[in-house]
Amino acid sequence: MSSLSRELVFLILQFLDEEKFKETVHKLEQESGFFFNMKHFEDQVQAGEWDEIERYLCGFTKVEDNRYSMKIFFEIRKQKYLEALDRQDRAKAVEILVKDLKVFSSFNEELFKEITQLLTLDNFRQNEQLSKYGDTKSARNIMLVELKKLIEANPLFRDKLTFPPFKSSRLRTLINQSLNWQHQLCKNPRSNPDIKTLFIDHSCTPTTANGARPPPPSNNPLVGPIPKAGAFPPIGAHGPFQPVVSPTPGPPTHMQPSSAAAFLKHPRTPTGMTGMDYQSADSEHLMKRMRTGQSEEVSFSGIVHAPNIYSQDDLPKTVVRTLNQGSNVMSMDFHPQRQTILLVGTNVGDISLWESWLPGKVGTQTFQSLGSLCFFNATADSIAK
Repeated sequence: MSSLSRELVFLILQFLDEEKFKETVHKLEQESGFFFNMKHFEDQVQAGEWDEIERYLCGFTKVEDNRYSMKIFFEIRKQKYLEALDRQDRAKAVEILVKDLKVFSSFNEELFKEITQLLTLDNFRQNEQLSKYGDTKSARNIMLVELKKLIEANPLFRDKLTFPPFKSSRLRTLINQSLNWQHQLCKNPRSNPDIKTLFIDHSCTPTTANGARPPPPSNNPLVGPIPKAGAFPPIGAHGPFQPVVSPTPGPPTHMQPSSAAAFLKHPRTPTGMTGMDYQSADSEHLMKRMRTGQSEEVSFSGIVHAPNIYSQDDLPKTVVRTLNQGSNVMSMDFHPQRQTILLVGTNVGDISLWESWLPGKVGTQTFQSLGSLCFFNATADSIAK
């Protein structure tokens, strides 16, 4: 399995854990063999779930793999055998002896004979080596300490005992970035799209023949709020997949989400906006978008000037770029079609045109005559095209 495919399994494991799919998490851990969940193993040992313990272990090692693995399985089966004897369930003890412990006789025949002789005792604690055996709970805890040492020393478990460090809800974040990228390829991108499915690529719905948009469908959020992180270890800032294009800073009104919350947490549709159909953008349009140097992420928030659409949690918390106008700003407005183009007016009558992804002004005009405004309209239209 490739490195990225392996990392995808870890992303799914994190998602399943955050969504509380506990049995599915451990089944995937076992079937993939990528991560041995020591906490799950401890819980199963303390609960005496012997069959489940062996099934889980078999995803990582077999009895005959090495001496560490052999010792792990032996200790588990011996404990199961002693507990059956302690319950005076001799029929079960004989079954365990024949089916589970006899395999070890070829490696240590004397030990197997000694274990077999315990059947003849009224209380196996009469055996000198087992005289300090306490109750079931304390015996399981003592065995667990030994098992953890064997697992940590076993080379087959190397690099499988620590969950990789990456941020919470990483899979949701990647999906959100993918939707942003798909939206960036739209020929007629809407400022606040309504995402309804992940099964096919997103594309904004075109306008109707008379220029109006169809009425919005009922909003049906695909996913709810991002859950809190589950039982996996604390996660850091490294992620396995790199973006297709390195993002450039966006305009101050764009939100660059560090997680999928900005899109998945509040999937609302403003009045007058339509839903989405889904189709792939053509390669020519893709190249055109890439040549313009647009940011990799297209924000779904902070562009439409409609009240009460987003909560305070959705607002950007970090200044992305400062535009130095040189005098007090009295008015600002974005281009109606190309919303990264900003027109700024000041208290002394100066007017400047900014393209948010460029380092400087596109144009500026000091207060002289109203006729100079046509320059800005022409420049904005040429950039939008």
